[in-house]
Amino acid sequence: MKLLTHNHLRSNVRTATTGYPLIITPTEIRVTDTEYNDKFVKHVMQNVNWPVLVQAASQCGITTLPPTIPPDLTSDTSFLQALHHVLVNVNVVSGVLKCPDTGREFSIRDGICDFMLDEEECENVKI
Repeated sequence: MKLLTHNHLRSNVRTATTGYPLIITPTEIRVTDTEYNDKFVKHVMQNVNWPVLVQAASQCGITTLPPTIPPDLTSDTSFLQALHHVLVNVNVVSGVLKCPDTGREFSIRDGICDFMLDEEECENVKI
């Protein structure tokens, strides 16, 4: 699971207030090397919740992100490359995502999070 993906995930447990952001407890992290894409990073940055990304990176042992976004990020190439690395190259292979509201844990195996809910955790839906 990439940290870019994590930034948009939430718990859908019926009793969760917001279910966001999920807390990461990684047991295995794999860092890959992908080609830097300036256009991609600038586009994706518009949809990233920065404080959540900084927290997730920290939970994965990465403390190099600044607490706030530099004022002119489009011209700071070193910042954009570091951001690309954290968003795309850092992969949580195994571990747990935990709902901040309910404490419900969702396992991560082979980079895939299992969000399958038990029946009692789901909303009552009438068709």
